[in-house]
Amino acid sequence: MEQLRSGWDLFLLPREWHRRLNESLVSLVPGFAVVGFFNILCHSRSILVDFILGSTASVFEKTLLFIIAIFLIGFLDVFCFAWPIADLCKYLAKRSNKFIMKGFNIILMKSYAYSHLVFYPVILIVNPTGFEVERLYQEITPATKFVIITLYVWALLQAVIQPGILLRTVSIKSKLDLGEKILVALVMFLWMNLEAQAIGYVLDLNYNMFATLFKLV
Repeated sequence: MEQLRSGWDLFLLPREWHRRLNESLVSLVPGFAVVGFFNILCHSRSILVDFILGSTASVFEKTLLFIIAIFLIGFLDVFCFAWPIADLCKYLAKRSNKFIMKGFNIILMKSYAYSHLVFYPVILIVNPTGFEVERLYQEITPATKFVIITLYVWALLQAVIQPGILLRTVSIKSKLDLGEKILVALVMFLWMNLEAQAIGYVLDLNYNMFATLFKLV
């Protein structure tokens, strides 16, 4: 495990992690699964609960489609979010004749994809099979309450922490100045919210496809 050199490393991941990000496509593919699985599990309409867990009919077909959906949704999310932001960074670097790492688009896609791992614990509170909010004060120990509250705070902080992780990648893999990074941060925050709505629509379509194919009543 990499040594944390500052408090920022705990939230934004160690600088060494960012430095190791490269332009290899092979190590990006698992990142699609990381993001797709995260999105599907966090969606309010659960394919996993409604169609797969406990199912005895068409298990192979359902599992195969579920795996395909994971990779497709992951790819769409990672590509549609990170590629335009990377292009913006490259444009700003080229305009001001500043350094930016070769293969930066793939590097930023990796940073976005694998930064989701930091937020996997929030699935416990947003997934239908996780903790139920209404049970927070019903026969739950103080320790469990603390864990649930911590997870909720962490879920709320995702909107700030995840862009921060990506901006650290930008800072380490390029020489953009402060003003340019502030512009990237503003665009990133806006684009992240817009793209999340689009991915939510894709997740709804995916759920409806399962419901149509396997006739959920």
